[in-house]
Amino acid sequence: METERRTLQLPDGRIIEYTVDRGMRNNIYIHIKNGKVVLKLPLWAEEDQGERFLREKADWVLKNIDKRSPEEIIPESFTEGTVFPFYGETLTVCCEYPEKYFPPFFAEGRIVAACPPGGYTDKDAYVDAQVRRAIRKRTLELVNAGFARLTALTGLYPKKVTVKKMSASWGRCSSTGNISINSKAVFFPPECLDYVIIHELCHLRYMDHSPEFWALVSRFCPDWKRIRAGMRGR
Repeated sequence: METERRTLQLPDGRIIEYTVDRGMRNNIYIHIKNGKVVLKLPLWAEEDQGERFLREKADWVLKNIDKRSPEEIIPESFTEGTVFPFYGETLTVCCEYPEKYFPPFFAEGRIVAACPPGGYTDKDAYVDAQVRRAIRKRTLELVNAGFARLTALTGLYPKKVTVKKMSASWGRCSSTGNISINSKAVFFPPECLDYVIIHELCHLRYMDHSPEFWALVSRFCPDWKRIRAGMRGR
């Protein structure tokens, strides 16, 4: 078996990252598991045959890549070269090696960590910590901006907003008017964070999932069913 890493850019700018697996088989087919695409080629197949096949199936591939849980799209660690989705973008972890440290920052398509000489003993752990620091900061900015925009839209205002890790929900609204947002929501497209915020804001008026509650959600987020289904990996 021979495996090769490839990237396919579609006419609309979307990108499919995939592995080519050549082996003893009769047909070309595509296998997707945990969001990873494998193009299965017979030994006799030309590379452009496989690429044409992948282009023909691109919509199906992208649809099925999106059927992932947060655990499948969020890397276990952020090391140099790690590629991950973040708020509608695909980011790559990049390292620079300056003489002096600078805080990690977001650039176009990248998140950059400084690795000054003598600044660490374990590079991977050091970069991971730097990237997580930048992600936490950016997440707070995005959540706060989302609440500023969507409270004005809905006329619903929480007493307090926090961002935290959650395992069972995307957000919570307490009976006292405090809202918590799952920090993983930013790894999905912007509309997903908007939906989570709107959902929790609507709980300020209805502390249940009654028809009235969903009618209010639909008023401000008509596509909530589609968005929620994508976040659930369905």
